[in-house]
Amino acid sequence: MKPFIRGILLLGVLSGCLCTACSGDTQTSETAANSTSIAATIIESAVSTPAIEPTSTPLPRAASPLGEITPTIPTPSATKLPTNTPVTEPSPTSSPTATPCPPDRCVYPGQFFLERPIPETGNTAVDVTYRFGSTQAGKRDPHHGVEFLNGFGTPVLAAGNGTVVVAGTDIEPISEPGAWPLEYYGPYSNFYGNLVVVEHQVPQEIRNLIPDYAPVVYTLYGHLSEILVEEGQQVQTGQEIGKIGVTGVSIGSHLHFEVREGQNKYAHSRNPEMWLASHQGEDGSLNGGFAGRVIDPYGDNVPVSNIVLEYLPQGSDGGTESEFYLLSYEEQDLIDQPPFRESFAIGDIPPGKYRISFPLYGRQEFLIEVLPGELTLLTFKIEG
Repeated sequence: MKPFIRGILLLGVLSGCLCTACSGDTQTSETAANSTSIAATIIESAVSTPAIEPTSTPLPRAASPLGEITPTIPTPSATKLPTNTPVTEPSPTSSPTATPCPPDRCVYPGQFFLERPIPETGNTAVDVTYRFGSTQAGKRDPHHGVEFLNGFGTPVLAAGNGTVVVAGTDIEPISEPGAWPLEYYGPYSNFYGNLVVVEHQVPQEIRNLIPDYAPVVYTLYGHLSEILVEEGQQVQTGQEIGKIGVTGVSIGSHLHFEVREGQNKYAHSRNPEMWLASHQGEDGSLNGGFAGRVIDPYGDNVPVSNIVLEYLPQGSDGGTESEFYLLSYEEQDLIDQPPFRESFAIGDIPPGKYRISFPLYGRQEFLIEVLPGELTLLTFKIEG
């Protein structure tokens, strides 16, 4: 049988609520009080067929911060849901509960609950030439974080409320005396230079909804010229904790920023673009995010290169306004990690329709929609 791709479009709200009646345009809006819902659209396509556009009605944007939320998660089933099959809503008074997802489709509610670690007067955009998991065409090690390119001495801010667990250098190993191999905060000694690590408690609302979510995440701030906090100190979102520098292995002044899930270890690094709050567009709406993976019939990830994401602000019949280029994480250990199990991702992109394409058994092409303040998860499953 000729292989084909089944594309499954999954919409997960990452702004604090999934609702049928949300109001407000900014992240400071009040939490909506009505019941919540999630819609999932399943898209199937033969290899190299024209793009197929989702027909489900987009979810309303949730503009409120974390609060009392009761999203619905699909119940596991041995059979595939028909296209546009509605998902049953819970009672408005029911409590958020986690439901395991079927292997071929899932909805991961959550929130971009970490703020950007650079003040608005600086450059708050991620360096797109060296995204998480990339190597700059083999020139550098697979990236376990993202870069914020700014001038020497630019303030570095705490991305969330938390406790400082590291404030110093990474010259000495963190492994127990006599243990081998030696373990450092990075891949080797003095990789980050001066660094700060802050431990954050994951909001309980998110942990209730996503089974794989660890109770804590850690944010790491590397290459600092100054450290302005001490270990054990409590910090607040937006508090200055250091200044940008070029210590450790650093090419030019910038902040190396990481998110580590569950443990403060190099191997637990996750893509920060799936945690960092989105910017606001000129029309006042929040940007969104997109993540995905390609798997074979056995559930194993298939590496994909040359992923092109074309922004179609006028819809599928309009022209392309901008393009984003992605590829599967170039370090295998970064792929298929909890809580989202993705192999590529991008955050902070304008909401609207996109065409995603990549070469695999011919050209694969699909139309997706990124919603304001939300994360779209897409799985392509290869079958023989």
